[in-house]
Amino acid sequence: MPSESIRPAALAGSWYPADAEELRRLATGFMTDPSGAAAATPLPPGGRVSLLMVPHAGYLYSGPAAGAGYRLLQAHGYDRVVILAPNHRRHLQRISCPDYAGYRTPLGVVDIDTEAIDRLAECPVIDSGRDPHVQEHAVEIQLPLLQTVYPRTPPVVPLLVPYLQEDERRAAGRALRDLIDHDTLLIVSTDMTHYGREFGFSPFVDDLDQEIRNLDQGAIDRILSWDKQGLLDYADRTGITMCGLQAMALAMETLGPDAPDLRLVSYFRSGDRDGDYTFSVSYSTIVGYDKS
Repeated sequence: MPSESIRPAALAGSWYPADAEELRRLATGFMTDPSGAAAATPLPPGGRVSLLMVPHAGYLYSGPAAGAGYRLLQAHGYDRVVILAPNHRRHLQRISCPDYAGYRTPLGVVDIDTEAIDRLAECPVIDSGRDPHVQEHAVEIQLPLLQTVYPRTPPVVPLLVPYLQEDERRAAGRALRDLIDHDTLLIVSTDMTHYGREFGFSPFVDDLDQEIRNLDQGAIDRILSWDKQGLLDYADRTGITMCGLQAMALAMETLGPDAPDLRLVSYFRSGDRDGDYTFSVSYSTIVGYDKS
């Protein structure tokens, strides 16, 4: 595979370790340490994960929450992984898929399902290109975790999802629906509330801990109840700075009204770690299981 067709790692050595052995050890630790999980959450016996919503901050912050979800993948394999993520560095008019053939991380190359990308590029609300993906972290941060679960990592379909009108969301959902089958995992890469003046979002005066928790819970409740319009309306009403909210809404559109069996398995904030909620990002992991 020509090197110019592989997207090089942009986060190695900063958001996660550049050394492969150290990276694998860290990622494995996140998946074996129960501290990141909501231990009291009952999980369906033998269920197969079809949807995974996980955070995408640096591993020292979001790794435990992400690991609580990724460890639930270990019982099953997949032929394809679709990753819906926000765009942080480019203003996009349409959904963007990369024209790379793969992503490099310290653990090797993850192939992109280029055949699926070619099919999706036929949709008028989906563009193909490289620029939006060169420095975007919301997809890359997921890949070493996938590689740790699956040393022979299934090919991925990474999509950056901007704000969409309802007709655009429906069109993209129809295109994605053709890719989603029993052997495809759908990942939504998103953090929850980004709180603080640095994020341009600091509406609360008192009891920031509880106010941020309540704000996040409102979005989580609408996801768990599979209320796409309720989630979009909640964002309009509250201004919640959940960066992948549009990606989550697209996942709900794609999977349709028959929701998977959804469980919250992790929730905490960087403020819980640092003791400072004036500058805090929230991390939540939700898994969806096949009902069959």
